[in-house]
Amino acid sequence: MSSSAVVLLGGLPFTLLAVLFLGLLAQAQSRRDGVRPGRLSAAERAKLTAEARELEEVAAEVLEAARTAVLLAERTAAELAAAEAERDAAWQSHLAAAQALEEAAEALPPEPVEATVSAENLREVSRAARAAYKRGDLSMEQLRAVWQQVDGWDQSRQDRSHGLSRLRAEDAEAARLYHVAASRARHARRAAEVARVSSHALTQEAADAAYEAQAVQTVLRGKP
Repeated sequence: MSSSAVVLLGGLPFTLLAVLFLGLLAQAQSRRDGVRPGRLSAAERAKLTAEARELEEVAAEVLEAARTAVLLAERTAAELAAAEAERDAAWQSHLAAAQALEEAAEALPPEPVEATVSAENLREVSRAARAAYKRGDLSMEQLRAVWQQVDGWDQSRQDRSHGLSRLRAEDAEAARLYHVAASRARHARRAAEVARVSSHALTQEAADAAYEAQAVQTVLRGKP
């Protein structure tokens, strides 16, 4: 799991503890201040009661939003960890494909030197081979072998050349998959960062709302 995921896993408990702590802090602050202003009128008490109720509702809504944001942050952090693991695996595959391609290219024999036999002589060899085939002196496979020699064709080299082409295609595909995985990891990182910032902001907002609600309740309790 990525470091972002580890950090965000503690977000939800922190939210709850922050709200509880600030509520207790408001009570303690009121006791320390020892403020005892005049009595509240019925209208003032009703107004403060309604305000406290509204603040508590806001605090509850923001707390729920903070919980949701923390869960989203946890999920995006996990997605980031998975995307980074996929990217790293794709990079290793790309390195392996590139290494295999390099080794195959080094092992490929050089191009054969063009024959110095004249075209006329090559045609004579070809005609002689066909005549021998017609007489039954050569099989079809032997005739093909003669033609391949005349054309400078090499089965082993052709097989290696085909293998090299396959490795080039595999290397290109591995590179493509790496770039796709890297792009996903970048998008996942941005999403995780946005979710992290949002969860922290909502956590603070929930704590502030709880503090305000508790402050009004403290005033009501302190003014019979």
